Amino acid sequence: MEPTFDELLNKGDAIFKDKSVLSPHYVPETLLHREAELRKIMSCLAPALQGKKPSNTLIYGKTGSGKSICAKRVLQKLYDQKEASVSGVYLNCRVYDSRYKIVQKVVSDFDADVAKTGHSFSVLYEKVIDKLETESKHLVLVLDEIDVVKDLDTLVYTLTRANDDLKAGSISMVGISNKVTFKQKLDARSRSSLCEEEIVFPPYNALQLEAILSQRVPLAFRDNVLEQSGLNIAAAIAAGESGDARYALTLLLKAGELALSRGMKKVSDKEVEAARVAADEDKARELISSLPEHLQLVLYSLAVVSQDVQYKRLVEDDDGQKLFFSGEVYDRYSAMCKKMGKEPRSARWYREYLHELETLGLLISVHSGKGIRGQATLIKPVYPADKIRKVIEENLK
Repeated sequence: MEPTFDELLNKGDAIFKDKSVLSPHYVPETLLHREAELRKIMSCLAPALQGKKPSNTLIYGKTGSGKSICAKRVLQKLYDQKEASVSGVYLNCRVYDSRYKIVQKVVSDFDADVAKTGHSFSVLYEKVIDKLETESKHLVLVLDEIDVVKDLDTLVYTLTRANDDLKAGSISMVGISNKVTFKQKLDARSRSSLCEEEIVFPPYNALQLEAILSQRVPLAFRDNVLEQSGLNIAAAIAAGESGDARYALTLLLKAGELALSRGMKKVSDKEVEAARVAADEDKARELISSLPEHLQLVLYSLAVVSQDVQYKRLVEDDDGQKLFFSGEVYDRYSAMCKKMGKEPRSARWYREYLHELETLGLLISVHSGKGIRGQATLIKPVYPADKIRKVIEENLK
């Protein structure tokens, strides 16, 4: 018998009330354990409500530490003041990744027709300046993942210096980044023009994550579906993963979907553990897909070597897992590059690539011990070789 949508929708009712509550885009009515950070951001932007230019603000913190959700909440609080002279725009810089796209988006919020006509940057910039000056408007730009903007120096310099062109109104920037070293990417001129406040978001601990999950579970799941042990273990796992609240929410979502697919009526710690494996693989897939081409080729070469049944120089670690000579992986990488018509990077660059892949948690390296002549670096992939190959083959084909 063919399935129907009604059947699937009714099946979903057994586990979830509203999956969207577990999404990182959901903003709860109360943000737990971020009161101090909210107050700091609001203090930076409050001058706009008094007709003054707010401070530029940089927000740092690891993924899932609440940076974006707090910035969105502060923007909402600005809107709630119903102050006509204050305007705010939130932009995800993975979408709006250049100065032109960012200014075009700002203009589109003022006049959608103008933004669609393909004007030059200077024309769009003047449109923004004229709008702010004519209406004495104070514009707050929230730039999430600002560090991925391609022409970052030009963007920062343009936004910070725009106030020199304004006789009334202002532009201020709230930049959000996972990297505390973000400012080091800026040249001296951009850094000096920034004149910013800095706010660092600490990672959540296990108790804080339990509170955050407990706040959302009654809204996301049917009554008595999620066992308390499942919630506790999701919080504990995420606390061990740099205090990432997004990861904790993802674990509960995947655990619920897994229980649903199995026709279960409860979600326990077993489903959360299984969801952890699936979430880690999804995370690895996303990470590998975002790597530069030569990093992918190095990782792919390691995966190929680790599956080579002809590989003779077998070395094992303390857990009995195979280790592979980095020099042989480099030879495979060089041969693969030449086959693809690409110039392989030097051995020095290759060592840098290995270090970066290890930092990202995609491989493990150890120095050779007894029984091996000379000094050698031995490496192994963290994830199954067949899955690494599949992801990279899809990217590079």
